[in-house]
Amino acid sequence: MVEIDNDFLCALAREAGKRALDMAENLHAELKPDQTLVTRVDREVERFLYEQLQSRYPHFAFLGEETGWHGSHDGPLWAVDPIDGTTNMVYNIPIWGVSIALLLDGEPAAGVFYIPRLDELFHAQKGQGSYCNGMRLHAPDRTTLQLEDTIGFTSAAAKNLHTKALRSRIRCLGSIAADIAYVGRGSLACLVGWSEGAYDMAAALLVAQEAGCVARYFSGQPLELKPLLTQGKTREPFIVAPPNTYELVRAELASGNL
Repeated sequence: MVEIDNDFLCALAREAGKRALDMAENLHAELKPDQTLVTRVDREVERFLYEQLQSRYPHFAFLGEETGWHGSHDGPLWAVDPIDGTTNMVYNIPIWGVSIALLLDGEPAAGVFYIPRLDELFHAQKGQGSYCNGMRLHAPDRTTLQLEDTIGFTSAAAKNLHTKALRSRIRCLGSIAADIAYVGRGSLACLVGWSEGAYDMAAALLVAQEAGCVARYFSGQPLELKPLLTQGKTREPFIVAPPNTYELVRAELASGNL
């Protein structure tokens, strides 16, 4: 059995967020081969997290957005996005954060997501609930969708899906981890995503699931992280939501997308 110190993970995410804030005032952004932005904050925060996690858990592997896989392909794996929402950070939009998750057999067992500009700390352990700044999270489910309900979309999903079919408000926050964590908190009714990786989503998915949400593709199949460790990103749209809300949103989108 793997024992994880949740207090250590929360403190580590906060320290990484503080370091990111200290470096974020004068940023020089570069384009990666996939045409997304990267900064020295991403690289230095990932290096810091790798060193700290390796020091505390030396036999665990590490998967980071910027440096890839380190260590064994068997056993526990840290899935880390040092800055989820780099574009937001570059353009001084406050919704970005540090994501740290532990995967066991490809599925999240512990996770922390910290948004330093808002001082919002989300964390969860499998079977033990999820929390934001000490408050237990319970995602409210719905029997109908209303105009003022907020449906989160990632950029790829918003660009490629028939969003006019939805009667509710649409939000695109620029951080998949924040989107999913906010579903767990009830700030968003659900999140519709596409083309996302395991290190982006792992921590926040556990937060949402422990708050009562499901994560499924439009087909109804569960969104599992283990295949993404080799294939890279999700290849079809998915929804993270409480169970009834998943069905409602899927049905409204189905007319134009399935």
